[in-house]
Amino acid sequence: MNLLIVGSNFGFNHCRAAIKSKKFKKIGICSPNIDNKKKFKLVSKYKNFKTALDHNNFDMISIATTPRVQNDVLNYIFKKNIFPKLLFLEKPLLKTSIKLIKKFPKKVLILTNFIFSFNSDWILYKNKVNKLNKKIKFFKYQWLFKQAYFVNKKKTWKIKGELGGGLVNYYLPHAIFNILNIFKNVKFKKIKKKVFYNKILIHLELIFSLNKNYSEIIISNKSSKSRHFLKTYLNKKNLSIENETTKWLSNFKIFVNNKKIFTKEKTSRNDSRINTLGEIYSNLNYFFSKNHVARNKFLTYKTFKVIEHINKKLK
Repeated sequence: MNLLIVGSNFGFNHCRAAIKSKKFKKIGICSPNIDNKKKFKLVSKYKNFKTALDHNNFDMISIATTPRVQNDVLNYIFKKNIFPKLLFLEKPLLKTSIKLIKKFPKKVLILTNFIFSFNSDWILYKNKVNKLNKKIKFFKYQWLFKQAYFVNKKKTWKIKGELGGGLVNYYLPHAIFNILNIFKNVKFKKIKKKVFYNKILIHLELIFSLNKNYSEIIISNKSSKSRHFLKTYLNKKNLSIENETTKWLSNFKIFVNNKKIFTKEKTSRNDSRINTLGEIYSNLNYFFSKNHVARNKFLTYKTFKVIEHINKKLK
């Protein structure tokens, strides 16, 4: 199988994970400044994704770029009719990109990388909650961290809402996807609180309904502390997954009634993004199975529908 990775920043993580998986005969990576990056070894390099696609056959394409460039790549694939078997997308997806991939042939298996849903600890948490589905009352979700911009003041697309960045477009989709993936019948109700810093949205409190009860998401990208926390309240107990470090995918712990649980299920306390991506690339038959792809696609579309609704409420 041949793989093309578009993008060389987060694409570097994709590249390392793909190499580690040993699933590919050929790996190519493309970026306009690829010649200036010496860290890419053992792969073919391209300055332009059009050149790479025109002169090679790739079974899988992973797009880890800005949302606008991702949209350009998707447009080129569609117009040139050069569809891969597998298409792996980083979020966020622009509205135009979603409309476009809905036109792709059904034979193209498309997966969006909401990375927490592939993480072993989150999978374990979801399974434990699902076993108690009929007893669920409501949830509380809190995600607090400090975005790099508020440390280094470097303006990138990740801080600009019109480019697909910002608290709502770039970070909130992770939280929305997580709750849609774990709970049934979740509906967005209203914005409870919003806080701005120099006209940049930095704090948001949202109310959702679940089983006729109110639930909440609190998210901030300019917080003095780091915390990623989801607690599910049931009739007689509560289950929570918590991480109070700056590592996105490491150090999650699961609690039942505030007591840490130890289980025989496999969990990874050092489940970095590369390790999680490595699991995906190593198990393509599972993650790109028709059932898994269909569920991921459904939840992806639903997630960005909720994001679109929240954006309208914020205007």
